[in-house]
Amino acid sequence: MTRILIFIVFVLLSLNSFAQTFWKIENEFGDEILLTVEINTENNTFKSFTRKEALKDIAGTFTWTLAKTAGKLKYAEIVFIEGKTQNRKDSTILNGTFTYFDKQFPFSASIFKNQFIGFYTDRNRQRVLTGTKLPFYKPIKDYQNIINTSFAHAEKNLANPGWVKSGDWKEFREKINELKPKIADDYEMAASIEWNGKKLPFKPFEISKINPHTKTTGAKNVSSFRELNPKTVLFDANSVPATKTAFDSIADIIGKKGYETLILDFRGRSSINPAAANYFANFISKRIFTAGVFLTRKWFDSNLKIPEANQYEKLFKSFAETGYKVNSFTTEKGRTLKIVPSQNSFKGKVFVLTDSKTSKVSEVLVHILKTEKIAVIVGQKTNGSAFLVERLPVTGEFELIFPVAEFYPANGKPVEKNGIEPNKPVSKEDILQYVLKNLIK
Repeated sequence: MTRILIFIVFVLLSLNSFAQTFWKIENEFGDEILLTVEINTENNTFKSFTRKEALKDIAGTFTWTLAKTAGKLKYAEIVFIEGKTQNRKDSTILNGTFTYFDKQFPFSASIFKNQFIGFYTDRNRQRVLTGTKLPFYKPIKDYQNIINTSFAHAEKNLANPGWVKSGDWKEFREKINELKPKIADDYEMAASIEWNGKKLPFKPFEISKINPHTKTTGAKNVSSFRELNPKTVLFDANSVPATKTAFDSIADIIGKKGYETLILDFRGRSSINPAAANYFANFISKRIFTAGVFLTRKWFDSNLKIPEANQYEKLFKSFAETGYKVNSFTTEKGRTLKIVPSQNSFKGKVFVLTDSKTSKVSEVLVHILKTEKIAVIVGQKTNGSAFLVERLPVTGEFELIFPVAEFYPANGKPVEKNGIEPNKPVSKEDILQYVLKNLIK
């Protein structure tokens, strides 16, 4: 009897030294995670984590075990935080290490009553985390509904109807359907989609939080271009104007400056509006030609084949024409990229900088400029996803990012899915500096 009493006392003491709470934590981009925080008051330590073994569920036990054995992964959770605690007045201070997949960051936070304020440091930049205490463990959103709605939108609007009939899509959908009842937060949903979507015949496919600060007009009024030297100008692809008036004003400035070399930077996750791509190609081309066509699901729902090149102008508008609206292209059957040199077109040499993240309409433009020998492509092979990608609202908070149109050149063959090789491969040194030192005289 005495031994039983001693055991019960020991258990009670252990429980009293161990506190578990649940928190809804939001990052600076609006993404939310469900954190369990466990504090050991006896030795002033803590550990905090997202859903138990979520990473193992997503990757599969075999794959996760291999990664753990190889030292690539340490935890079976998507986020795992551990460290020391301090009590400061009415607050509990946490200091430790924030682990996200295979990456680790210094972490610090303060818990005061039902409020959580913290941050982790990523490359000398503090990423802020704020949150509130939850009464019990429960998924933050109805992720099953979000995923079901996303799949319905995708299967109706994905550019190529063959994609949803493929074995890779069916396998992907089956795996996500298996995971969705377990998904507890935004991070887990994103990780599930990304990890299991690697074999899909298209990219991207993302379910993302809607950023209220994202502009949807697609019309960029300010172009980021800068003079590198009196004869050379650099264009940032992310800010090429998407209206003719705005682009013409930029072209006039460049013309008056008398530059001999123009460099277009498509490195990183550059995003160029298709109308802007059309205006830019008009600006640097020396001849008229039809580069190809973007076809949507609406075309394939009523046509078995892609149109012949000589039909493009009869069937479709050009992106250079008015009426194109960002994130509304699913209502059209398609549009052409017809290149017509502008009156103030650029007469000098053109170089385009690329890397492995160059994708979407940016990649389409790279293909056109290389094929038509309008520019010299310098850098690394592109991403292999020459699609027109749009954002379709799923709920009031989430949107689906996916390809709504596939580009077909005039020869009818889709752009190389393995990426476009540059004319001048550059892998180790800075691509821009390489062009300035070796290609510009």
